[in-house]
Amino acid sequence: MADDYFTIASVPAEPGADGVPAARLKLAGSFDIGSSAELRAALRAADGSHLVVDLSRVRFIDSEALSALISGYLAAERAGLTFRLTGAVGIVERVISVMGLRHLLTSPGPAPAPGRSAPR
Repeated sequence: MADDYFTIASVPAEPGADGVPAARLKLAGSFDIGSSAELRAALRAADGSHLVVDLSRVRFIDSEALSALISGYLAAERAGLTFRLTGAVGIVERVISVMGLRHLLTSPGPAPAPGRSAPR
């Protein structure tokens, strides 16, 4: 789904490293009350045992869109599926953290050893 302000791209489920199908939604742009219905529909339509929502190209998210993500998470949890957010940066990451949803973010990996920078 696409709009002048946001894009939702669904990537078909493919087996992950554990062999379990993982669906991915790639979001881009600004997500607000005008996009929440489309976001909810995309989350419901996602097919896979794991759902990963890529937020790396999202520059704004409001409470309506955040509510859609929470609803998707709760539905996945009730169905026994995993739900993760990935790529959140800047204000999007801050909003997710402030709302107490940091546990949905994929971990960035191990911290670099003291005195070393993270790999690029």
